Amino acid sequence: MMTSDLRSIPEGIEIHADIAIVGGGPAGIAIARELADTRIRVIVIESGGQDYEAEIQALNSVENIGEPFVSANAVPEGRGYTGGLAWLNDVPAFELRNRMLGGSSHTWVGKCAAFDDIDFQNRPWLPLSGWPIDRGQLLPALDRAGKLLNLGPNLYDERLFALLHSRPDDLGLDKQLLKPFFWQFSHMRHPRAEPMRFARLAGDITAANISFLTHATATEINVDSQGRRVTSLNLRSAIGRSATVRANTIVLCGGGVENARLLLASNSHLPAGIGNEHDVVGRYLCDHPRTSLCRFTGRDIDAIARHFNFYGLSHGGRTHFYLRGLSLGAEIQAYEGLTNCAAYPVQLHAWDDPWAALKRLTKGAGKTVMGDLATVARSADMISSGLYERLVRKRGLPHRSTELRFDVMVEQQLDPESRIMLAQQRDRFGQPLPRVSWKIGQREIASVKRLAGLISKEFVRVGLPKPVLPDWIAARENAQAVFMDMAHPSCTTRMGTDPRTSVVDTNAMVHGIDGLFVAGSSVFPTPGHANPTLMLLALAIRLADHLKQRHASKQSHRPDHRNEADLSLHRG
Repeated sequence: MMTSDLRSIPEGIEIHADIAIVGGGPAGIAIARELADTRIRVIVIESGGQDYEAEIQALNSVENIGEPFVSANAVPEGRGYTGGLAWLNDVPAFELRNRMLGGSSHTWVGKCAAFDDIDFQNRPWLPLSGWPIDRGQLLPALDRAGKLLNLGPNLYDERLFALLHSRPDDLGLDKQLLKPFFWQFSHMRHPRAEPMRFARLAGDITAANISFLTHATATEINVDSQGRRVTSLNLRSAIGRSATVRANTIVLCGGGVENARLLLASNSHLPAGIGNEHDVVGRYLCDHPRTSLCRFTGRDIDAIARHFNFYGLSHGGRTHFYLRGLSLGAEIQAYEGLTNCAAYPVQLHAWDDPWAALKRLTKGAGKTVMGDLATVARSADMISSGLYERLVRKRGLPHRSTELRFDVMVEQQLDPESRIMLAQQRDRFGQPLPRVSWKIGQREIASVKRLAGLISKEFVRVGLPKPVLPDWIAARENAQAVFMDMAHPSCTTRMGTDPRTSVVDTNAMVHGIDGLFVAGSSVFPTPGHANPTLMLLALAIRLADHLKQRHASKQSHRPDHRNEADLSLHRG
């Protein structure tokens, strides 16, 4: 990986490239990988470095004037992280972003799923629903994204049953109301247990046409005098050093908050911001409102965990595990005018869970070694049965847990008043902070309540234990509902064919601005309920294919184009 640091480059440098990628997270790195070993000179620009730096992370500050709002009688919800990642629950809403090479992959657990068929459809009860591209057009890129993430087959509904090593029991649930939904988890190949870290993928890029520039924060996008073509980027470092990147193509990969903020703040030539002729940039802000849906304790835990756990299959010489959950059926969504949502099981392990004890022992945790040895010694039957489940039946491990709950993430209806704006307060570079007004609508709340009620009713009907519902659902007190963002901001530069309701076209280029593209979840036309990484990578790979074709077309009239090992640097 060829890397430079803006802090060590002379002041006023001009950097010349064919394509400048703003953001070294999953989307930016995926695009760079696809463009490697071509005749296209690419620079990936990252605001941070390769490690966590508090002063750089401080640039993630926002002015939050919207959700999550917690009433006096409601208990605040976190994001559901446990163990070593529990601190992520306390990061303020819309500030859980990583300004460092690898981006959000530093703090994710690898959870992946593709969007449902219904997510791509025009749903009359949801204004502006429907994607301008169909799911079939994305399937090749989706499979390439899955391969990049070391995933198994991209199946997440009941079609997966036939491929699983040990087929799940048919519980007899009404599939028009509740349907099975699965998630899988991306891992590095080495070490196997580590979630995919894109910084390592960046480090594997050795192509001469790809360079990385770190500690370089993009502060403005520049356009030509007609305001119709992108020309350059202004960069700043934390020590005040500046540079300009001149490129015919710029790709914003900064995430759902920063992509919109940078477009709005680039207002020197276009007062409303770039791509904002119709006041759409930053609007339709969605996330995945999350809350705990229901709980089980005591002996009920094992009765539920038997069915809602991990299931494995063999694919490409490896075993891939999928987590089984439940989602609202498409029929009831249409009949009752609901949004898509899904619930996934989460077990809170007891202090004497033998698998947790074994894990601590293998890591050499000295403080608990005697207690952990005792736990393992008295849990021989549980360990032997767990190994059989894992190695022979390809099922999840049995745990000793204090609670099993179902958490839910719900799709949001698009709301133009849920949005990213510019605040009066400014950051260290003099740039306005994002002013975030995230709104959670009654339709989302109704969808979550309906899912909880159906799980409770259907479980009892088929003979499963009845869950304990949260007070606000049981008492039908919507005002007491508490949700948290999942750091999945999306739709703020949404894709579409109408510039009055979208920011980028079907090729992800900003309407009316030649050469300016956007990648990441901010271009999602609708947010679905699934974790965004797999889908945003599929769109990024699709965009990379388009950029190759675009560049080849433009270069057909420039036979002297060079595949230079280094980017051109000029004193400004």
